[in-house]
Amino acid sequence: MRAAVFKQVGFPLSIEEVPPPKRETEHDVILKVLAAGLCHGDVHLVTGQWEGDIEIQTPRVLGHEIVGELIHETKSLKRGQKVLVYSSIGCGTCKYCKRGHFQHCERVRVIGYHLDGGFAEFVRVPDEKYLVPVEGDPLHLAPLADAGTTAVNSVKGIGDGDEVLVIGTGAVALYAVQILKYRKASVTVVGSSMVKLEKAHELGADNVVLAKRRNYVNKVSENLGRKKFDYILDFVGADYSLQDSMWLLRNEGELRIVGEFGGTLHVPEQLIVLRGLRVRGVLYGTLDDMREAYNLFSSGVLKTLPIPFRLEEINFAINESYEGRLIGRAVIIP
Repeated sequence: MRAAVFKQVGFPLSIEEVPPPKRETEHDVILKVLAAGLCHGDVHLVTGQWEGDIEIQTPRVLGHEIVGELIHETKSLKRGQKVLVYSSIGCGTCKYCKRGHFQHCERVRVIGYHLDGGFAEFVRVPDEKYLVPVEGDPLHLAPLADAGTTAVNSVKGIGDGDEVLVIGTGAVALYAVQILKYRKASVTVVGSSMVKLEKAHELGADNVVLAKRRNYVNKVSENLGRKKFDYILDFVGADYSLQDSMWLLRNEGELRIVGEFGGTLHVPEQLIVLRGLRVRGVLYGTLDDMREAYNLFSSGVLKTLPIPFRLEEINFAINESYEGRLIGRAVIIP
């Protein structure tokens, strides 16, 4: 089968013929890959921004944001059924797995990092419990498997009357904006691209703030005065996005960090204590979050904004994503 193979940091993925996956246990499921979203995590990995943070044995087929089709029956699913793939494979016995938080399992194996992923014609999934049956256009469905799931997790508990600042204008941030507006929150988005901010406004954002130099906090203060927020959702996670951001929180406010650009959070202890502030990291989501993302998509609340690329174009897609030129989600079609 054709696949995009990661061999070395800083080098393009290699498009080549590799052996198709086979069932290694009775629980294994083989899927024909219909589409696979390009996560910024893949970009971080290929370009070396995560070097030393995640151990990956090469060669490896990347791609963890997958929609596929069963090529055989399982105990509960028929051949030909479309499914989203939940990519974090847990041990099944630890306290995190028992809560359904497989992404936090200390022995987690991630499809597309530790196991071969979806930038190929076929993929192996270790158990059908990691599959969510879906219907619809695979191009639009694929981003739900990671970006949509993460967006749902990032806005959990936020709703009517809450004031939210969204930092960043990538796909996950734009999905979060849509869900937040559906839940009647007030949403301000700050970013460095006017075109992407216009898309955020089109999707329902109440206010957008342009910060070309990525001085996000200063620009929000300049444009909105002394306005404070109940929640700040940082979909960047860089030094420049985290810097002083917690000063924009109201009493008992919460900073949620979703983006993984390697920043460091510096915050005075007294600010946290006197205002009763919280900080939460958001990593992926649960199977229930994935199901909710699909339900929001199916009901027309959530648009996934896919940008299609052929498998042979994957390195071009990676570069476009790295340069920040995509409005929405790159989706690879094998």
